[in-house]
Amino acid sequence: MRSYRAPSATDGCAPDITNPAAVTNPATATTSAAPASPAKAIDVSWHNKQVDWKTVAANKNIGFAFMKATEGATLVDKTLAYNSTEAKKAGLKTGYYHFATLNQPGVAADAKTEADFFLQTIGACPPPDLPLILDIESNKLKLPPADVLAWIHSFFARLAEKGHTDYALYSYTPFLNQNLPPNHGLGNIRLWIAAYVNKPTPVLPVGWSKYWLWQYTSTGKVPGIITDVDMNVWG
Repeated sequence: MRSYRAPSATDGCAPDITNPAAVTNPATATTSAAPASPAKAIDVSWHNKQVDWKTVAANKNIGFAFMKATEGATLVDKTLAYNSTEAKKAGLKTGYYHFATLNQPGVAADAKTEADFFLQTIGACPPPDLPLILDIESNKLKLPPADVLAWIHSFFARLAEKGHTDYALYSYTPFLNQNLPPNHGLGNIRLWIAAYVNKPTPVLPVGWSKYWLWQYTSTGKVPGIITDVDMNVWG
């Protein structure tokens, strides 16, 4: 998925102040743990520019869309408000992801801060139909595996504390194998794996026996999206 460093503090989903019901807590949304559908999922961010969601939804091979919401503790994806509203209007099942930065030495506090920022941001967006996603693929501080594991635990614990128990982890096999202890114990958490390989199934990281969602390419072509787009199939 995409990371970027650009100020976007005001680009989140602004609640309709004339309609209090528009401010929805996604914890109350109905979510689907494992969609029983042949339709693929796409994931988008600012990188994909302005998406024509009506055209995307007209493609019966596409039924689900994840969109980037936040990164770190201050950045909101500048296309979040548009994507979350228009994708839902077009009839797609939608979800949100947070790009973790792991950029503070105080592991538990950093994870909690990022989780709170993520939830605060999407709280003003249309309720998700899909689990909330932690996207972890960068360890700039080179935290040891035990600290990376603690960060992940703290992030998900904060989501659960706030009533959000429907979540999944996005990453890729080399990162997880290099940045988690071998006995990490995360195998019960649904895994969205990125692996651009010409094989029937991806190689999974240590500790997982199956994937929930497989991002098999970053160069997909979908009418309604002028850029290449990430494509995903369900496990």
